[in-house]
Amino acid sequence: MRKTTFVLLFLISTNVIGQHIVNPNLFGFRASLAFIFFDIQDSVFMNNVQSISPNVLSFPGGMGNFYHLDGAGYGLKLDEIEKYHKKSKVKTVATLNRLIAEKNDSINYIYDFIIMAKATKSSVIYNANIISSTTKEVLQIIKILLDNDIQLIGVELGGELSNRSYDHFMNIEKYISLSKLYATAIKQVFRELPVAVVSAPNNRGLNKLKDWNDKLAKESYYEAIVIHPYAKVVKGKDVAGRMLTVISEGTGKKEAYLIYKDRAVKYITADFKEEIIKYNKTFKNKEIWLTEWNIQMSKVTGNTLLQALFVSHQLIELASLKESNINIATFHNLAGRTLSGAMMMKNNNKTRMNATFNSMKIVKELFTDSLFFEHKLEFKKECFEYCFVSADKSKKLYYWINWSGIPVKIDVNRKGKKLEYFGENLFDKNIGDSQFKYNVIDFDGSEVDLKPYSVTLLEVIK
Repeated sequence: MRKTTFVLLFLISTNVIGQHIVNPNLFGFRASLAFIFFDIQDSVFMNNVQSISPNVLSFPGGMGNFYHLDGAGYGLKLDEIEKYHKKSKVKTVATLNRLIAEKNDSINYIYDFIIMAKATKSSVIYNANIISSTTKEVLQIIKILLDNDIQLIGVELGGELSNRSYDHFMNIEKYISLSKLYATAIKQVFRELPVAVVSAPNNRGLNKLKDWNDKLAKESYYEAIVIHPYAKVVKGKDVAGRMLTVISEGTGKKEAYLIYKDRAVKYITADFKEEIIKYNKTFKNKEIWLTEWNIQMSKVTGNTLLQALFVSHQLIELASLKESNINIATFHNLAGRTLSGAMMMKNNNKTRMNATFNSMKIVKELFTDSLFFEHKLEFKKECFEYCFVSADKSKKLYYWINWSGIPVKIDVNRKGKKLEYFGENLFDKNIGDSQFKYNVIDFDGSEVDLKPYSVTLLEVIK
């Protein structure tokens, strides 16, 4: 067993790091495809959604570039997909429209989304279709949301339009022209409503993407930029965050996942921050919205303990960033059909919780009250501590992420509620007999036991 002294580390770290309030809008989720695979009237589904307590929800998410208000479901039109996207999307949309028809869903999913947003008391991000809609339609959608007392906090002008899937008709000059047209129309009616533009990935080293950002940065018609950061922890060919091929590494699964773990931790503690610094340099510290983020889409890492620890650590780290201009963050997917993207899925008509679900249940406690960041540190190799406190000091949250395969003991001498989530191996998937352990415990003791490969929260209320 390893053991560390909590009090000494607390004194050292509080002398180094200042305090700032945790931004509740960092705890958000995309609602992409949720309403195709789940029924808003299903109390089990909605109870699960409310157990996560999202502060922000975005709609319609990944299909935003083709969403229409008229029509069943997401109002998707195959001829538009054929015209504006690569051919593989046609098959996907044909399947989605078939599923919508099989459910006999005749109404548009915006109304299901409104029910969900009201039930969870969430603020909302709207992903506007600026390539196959009209400004009139976009304004109508905004009005519907506002007329239903939805707290709309921003509009994204398109999604991932710098992606090569749109190269055949889109370039930065056309994007600026289109997004400016829609931004102007929105501002004429809803003057105070923030709009965000699509920036290009800045970690690919491509001149086309650099040119996109450089030209967009010279414009001033928007309040924020949108980025979709995905941590690439496996090697291989990827497109838009999804791994098409994976190169084998290590001499076996366990060794391979130790390599992936090192990359995941490095991304959270260093690489991601370097990306943000580059964006800030280009866009002169413009506000940033992370409207989609995750570990990369891969069957290798999807639904694993590695992904669960990554998601919780990344979100806690985001909350701790001092003087950050990241003002909104929505995790990849609340519910849907992708193993590596969705927290909830349907499997043989039964609701299935993927690895990230209980991670979020632990992290949500950080965003339920007004809390201030107090300190963070790596007190043992691959073992991290974060502390957050209420303004009156009556409540403290201690988070520990133990990436190591070794149990750790922490001297705390505290009384409170302990939540922990852990498993045996980083490569295990949260399914069947391999489901990870999620415990909620009344704690009163001098030591907290951190399980190997775990995220732990101790909530102390005086």
